[in-house]
Amino acid sequence: MDENLERCVKSLEENADDVRDEARRALLSICRNVLRSPSNYRSRELRLDDEVVVEKLLPAIGAMECLFDVGYVEDGERIFLPRNASLSKLQSLSRLLCTATGSSPITDDIDKTSTAQKAFFDGIVGHFRSVMYYEDPNLQRKAKQVVPIVQLEIATMTKIRDLQKSFKSDNTAEATSSQFEAELIAKDLFLIELLRWFKHEFFEWVNSPTCPTCSTECTYENVIQSTDPRCSRIELHRCQKCNIVVEFPRYTHPEPLLSLRRGRCGEWANVFTLLCRSLGYDARFICDETDHVWTEIWSASNKRWVHVDPCENVIDKPLMYERGWQKKLTYIIAYSKDEVQDVTWRYTRDQQAVMKRRRACSEQSLTHLLQSLTHQRQNSAGYSRARKEYVVKRKLLELADMLYIPNSRNKDSDEEAYEGRTSGSLMWRLARGEVTQAEGKSYVWDISKYGQTFELRYNVVEDLYHVVRDNAVLERKSGWLEGMNATEGGIFRKVENDWKMVYLARSPQAERGRVKWTFEIANSESH
Repeated sequence: MDENLERCVKSLEENADDVRDEARRALLSICRNVLRSPSNYRSRELRLDDEVVVEKLLPAIGAMECLFDVGYVEDGERIFLPRNASLSKLQSLSRLLCTATGSSPITDDIDKTSTAQKAFFDGIVGHFRSVMYYEDPNLQRKAKQVVPIVQLEIATMTKIRDLQKSFKSDNTAEATSSQFEAELIAKDLFLIELLRWFKHEFFEWVNSPTCPTCSTECTYENVIQSTDPRCSRIELHRCQKCNIVVEFPRYTHPEPLLSLRRGRCGEWANVFTLLCRSLGYDARFICDETDHVWTEIWSASNKRWVHVDPCENVIDKPLMYERGWQKKLTYIIAYSKDEVQDVTWRYTRDQQAVMKRRRACSEQSLTHLLQSLTHQRQNSAGYSRARKEYVVKRKLLELADMLYIPNSRNKDSDEEAYEGRTSGSLMWRLARGEVTQAEGKSYVWDISKYGQTFELRYNVVEDLYHVVRDNAVLERKSGWLEGMNATEGGIFRKVENDWKMVYLARSPQAERGRVKWTFEIANSESH
């Protein structure tokens, strides 16, 4: 009997019992269908997105190898057994599977560990499929229409000009103009503006919906199933005053969320990732199994994936969850049109503790599943060889970046990773407001425009100026730098998402900080 085939069947033993048994059943069923009706071409074909392939064969080490060894070949989005292929190897596979089944009886009793693995793998496969929503051209067009692109482009160019002025006027700046041009490309800066707009102007956080009658926040009561395939469930919330029930549908498809514009972290990351894809970014949906989701963006200027959390308006703080939120991380998986990747190690500095908590499946089974899904995606119809080569090279860079070297981390580098590599890319320092941009600013508020009396208000949380008279807003200006005249001490707007605080602060290296606002009074000098 073929030694390679025996080796493939034996490798099934490396799986957890329920994964192995499901794979054996599926393989036996395939063998019997073909041998029973060898002239039936349908029995010889399996689509790669078929439930049997995705849920029973791909998760199992050795299962797909068995099919390829007996003569199955891959053709785009399917595998098939050619008509001229000998059936003798298929008969041998059937005998080997029956023998193995007899020596180790297949049982339907699944223990708790197996149940956890099945649920975990089902979730991975589900996300693997759902991220393809972001690639729908019609949906991308709808998503792009809700983004104020011109407004964000103007804000982006303003930031670039401010930085250029800052570098010219700051003789002590570490970064040179050439470094600036190499790192701060407009697309990266646009992402910063997109994130700010999404957080503060577009999407709304919902703990519990408000009552449509009295506008008070309702209280969660129950959950029911939804008949809409785009919705995972419907939460029922009751108003304690009016006693009416308000429905809160939890959509997993991003399309209805473009108009609803509200939800929790799942909805936030879902829509933000779609917007990024519609604007041409290489974006991934990141799922943390300890109940949080966010986005990663590939930064071409930095040659690495960058953490972006739309709920928190945070860029490039990968250790925020472990160190700031004190989360006990287990699995963090990235999903995109190109691949499925375990990125847990970008988000932790305590690898040993994380490994002890990873009990849903064996590391080998997880790696095999992720590699199989990635292989399926990159060998689907229309996926180019050039794209595949690019993604493979990018993956090597990512794996090297996440490589853990014991005792190589010190306190300073950990602090940088928590704060988002403060000594690194200027672009991401700008995203956090930690680069002095203000030296070139010289805005003057013209009092004559607003009449005899008015109020100038600045909301540090929204980062907005309001000119108000008689409770009417006469003018709005976004960005604290846009309304000031000069600063000293590297003043920046600090957002402490972990502690829910926002404030203007001086740079740590500065002994003092100063902000100057200037007002022009008619027929007089500025004051």
